[in-house]
Amino acid sequence: DEALNGNKEKTNKLLSDTNLELDKNAFYLSMINQRLFKLHDILVKSNNKDIDNYVNNIKPPIFWKDKPKILNQLKIWNSKEKLDNIMGKSYKLELDIKSNSLINKNILLKQFIIEICNAANA
Repeated sequence: DEALNGNKEKTNKLLSDTNLELDKNAFYLSMINQRLFKLHDILVKSNNKDIDNYVNNIKPPIFWKDKPKILNQLKIWNSKEKLDNIMGKSYKLELDIKSNSLINKNILLKQFIIEICNAANA
């Protein structure tokens, strides 16, 4: 959430304090992708009009604790092109993680999270 919000300080602190398990990299990336797909879906289906109302009436409903986070992230990720770009990079990273056993997956995942944070601030 902090990377998607563009909060560089908290993202860096969380990345340095968190030990990512090697065998769960695909899971971590899947969690990021789920949020990206949700943001993309809301942005496309609402046509950038009355997003608050759309988020309140979406099916299946968004958990009440996540609504403010998602609304804030939609303000930051308000461009379909911006989301498409980061989702394309996520797809490439997923292919690399699943197909190449010699790469350091933790470094790639952390770089991608930093890239998300930078894109959110762009």
